[in-house]
Amino acid sequence: MIEILRLRRIVVALVLAFAGSTLAADPPAEPAPAPAPAANPIAELPKKIAVGTNGLFQPGLLLQGWFVFDQTDVPANTFRIRRAEVSAKGEIVPGMVGYNVMFDPSRVREPTNTTLTDSNGDTVTVKTFPGAASAFQDVYLTFLSPVADVSVGQFKIPVSWEGFNSSAKLILPERSLVGVAYGDKRDIGIRVTKTFKNWMYSAGVFNGAVSNNLDTNNSKDLGLRLEVYPIEGLTLAGVGYASIGERLAPTTRDRWEFDARYERGPLLFQSEYIHAYDGGGAGRVEAQGFYGVFAYLVTDKIQPVIRVGYLDPNVARDLDPVADKGADEGWEFNAGVNYYLQKHEAKLQLAYQRVQYDVKTPLNEVILAAQVWF
Repeated sequence: MIEILRLRRIVVALVLAFAGSTLAADPPAEPAPAPAPAANPIAELPKKIAVGTNGLFQPGLLLQGWFVFDQTDVPANTFRIRRAEVSAKGEIVPGMVGYNVMFDPSRVREPTNTTLTDSNGDTVTVKTFPGAASAFQDVYLTFLSPVADVSVGQFKIPVSWEGFNSSAKLILPERSLVGVAYGDKRDIGIRVTKTFKNWMYSAGVFNGAVSNNLDTNNSKDLGLRLEVYPIEGLTLAGVGYASIGERLAPTTRDRWEFDARYERGPLLFQSEYIHAYDGGGAGRVEAQGFYGVFAYLVTDKIQPVIRVGYLDPNVARDLDPVADKGADEGWEFNAGVNYYLQKHEAKLQLAYQRVQYDVKTPLNEVILAAQVWF
């Protein structure tokens, strides 16, 4: 009997010990959460750098390399550095004072030997630059406000949509005939501009002496560009540009322009018309030109492009029965394809251009262009 009681006590003790150890054990652990996605180190890097007391600095770069095959007279081909634009912009006093500077060393090329003849028939060989002798493009300070940004320095005049906007966003490697003739011009002056949700304005007073030059007369150029955005993707613009002061001077310039641009989804249509007058008095020359471009993204990377344009730099010559009618007129026909590796930041462009003149030898040119931009 005693042995049975002792055995019962041992069994009860074992049961109580097992129950106690079970109650004291930790509850089952919850499933481990899924690991967080790895951070993108590039996205976390700052796009702007702090400078000065509270200022911001943002560098920029536009590099374009071309291979050109030209069959105009004698077939020739060449590699070319088309643009090497180095820029910096930012705000030294945020929301109040900004700045922008851009220069392009590719514009300054090695001088070549040129033979000049004076009034006596004597000749001399001198070194001349085939391109610009200065690398400076843009340099200006801007005073910012909610309704107007006032800039003082050198910048683009507001003529031509292609010329006024960034070279990095050109739909073909080269601008249109009329865009090259009257747009993409820089001058020193003062500009007031602002972009709002449904419209934009840019008004300026310029020396009229083109880029990197001081004024040498009492004349000034006035320019006004107005853009409206009535519906999503549509831009309608008008431009007036005129010289005031010494209207009879040969440097007098007048420009009147209308632009239309529609870009939405894969579709892009763009067109400009410019009517121009150069010179004053009896030497005044009337000109006009236009173009239309159509592009369509067949995929998110491939975009065929077609452009047709016209430029007549001397309308009066066409109306004069004595002169060679249409000798200076040109029609351009362009076909190309863009391949966007990463939108305009990295792209390849292949384009064929033919400019048909009435008298001069037609231009036939193929351009293969590569670009990086930020």
